[in-house]
This record gives sequence, C-alpha cells and structure tokens, in this order.
Amino acid sequence: MFTPATEGELLAVVAMLEARGVPHFVQGAGAGALFPGALLSIESLNGRVIMVPQERAAEARALIEDFENAPPGDDNNETGIKT
Repeated sequence: MFTPATEGELLAVVAMLEARGVPHFVQGAGAGALFPGALLSIESLNGRVIMVPQERAAEARALIEDFENAPPGDDNNETGIKT
C-alpha cells in the first residue's frame, strides 16, 4: 500500500495508523533490522512496505496523503504529526 522513503517516514506513518486504530503490517520490518541504513526499494534487502486491510485502505490512503501534503514544519497539521 505505501513504501516509505525514510525510516522517519515509516515511523511517522505507522504511528499515525496506530493512533487512528487502523490495523497494519510492515512487510520487511524484520529484514530491515538486519540491514539498517537508508530504506531502498522493496526489491532490496531492507525495503519495507506498510500494508493495511482492504476495508481500511481508503482511510489509510487519506491519512497518508494528508501526511505527504503537510507543509514542512507544520506542527498543527490534521495528522498531529510533527514534520
């Protein structure tokens, strides 16, 4: 559903989903811990993908879109996440 570009982006989106009660799974989370560093594409050893149940996908997409479109340094965005 969503492939984060950085570790910070991964943590922020996961926290946002947890705060909203959206079930999720981070594919590659275990392998990523074995090979720390910059997140690379899913084909790489440490790539990660955040997945949610299909029935909650629209809600999760809307939350992620709000997160991605928030201006840098906007502490009062709808997601409540400091960027």
